[in-house]
Amino acid sequence: MNVAIVDDSLVDRTYLQQNIERYCFEQKVHMQINTYDNGTGFINNFSAGTYDLVFLDIFMDETSGIHIAEKIRQIDDRCLLIFTTSSQEHAVKAFRLHALDYLLKPFTYEQLEESLSRCQNALKRFSHYIELKEGRHYTRILIADIIYADYYNHYIQVHTVRNVIRSYMSFPDFAPMLDKYPQFLWCYRNCMVNMDYIKSMDSKDFILTTEERIPISRARKNEIRQVYANYLFEYVTEGESR
Repeated sequence: MNVAIVDDSLVDRTYLQQNIERYCFEQKVHMQINTYDNGTGFINNFSAGTYDLVFLDIFMDETSGIHIAEKIRQIDDRCLLIFTTSSQEHAVKAFRLHALDYLLKPFTYEQLEESLSRCQNALKRFSHYIELKEGRHYTRILIADIIYADYYNHYIQVHTVRNVIRSYMSFPDFAPMLDKYPQFLWCYRNCMVNMDYIKSMDSKDFILTTEERIPISRARKNEIRQVYANYLFEYVTEGESR
């Protein structure tokens, strides 16, 4: 696993790196750790797939960790983010950027250990996939890459971060493939959206990170909005409890 630490405090960078190395030793895992004392230097060296996990201090002299996280999300949707900061002030913003965790300084080794274990589990999600027949061939689709799936003219359309896969089958036959994953939500009769890609919502639609708008069923509007609110709340409360 490739890990970056972005923090303008040498003391905090050193403490975090030493404790990550302790975790690696105790859990017998390998992590390649790079440290940065400012956000600009990090972003200049960042590209999609460079890092599996980035630790971000929110309050830095040059720029904020939230700003750096927004730039990361423009480039890489998969990179895991853990914020390390002295204030809860930006917790909601952090989790809207799909942060894995939010550690309040000074945090203990045990808190970091729990966060890193969650990171290990989250990375396993990228090994989950479904297979659909597209034309004469079967295509493997990573669950984490699916933004939403809908139905048009007898074809399932799976919209991913890279392309759209179309498969000739009914939606009731397809839906059980995604139903077992908690991040998928039925928006209307033949549409399921990955809540990890929802940026916001208004009275009628979900607005995705791709800027696409997904209609919310009018008949089930309150139920759907509550499911999404619960999912988002779970992210926030899990982070704030640490």
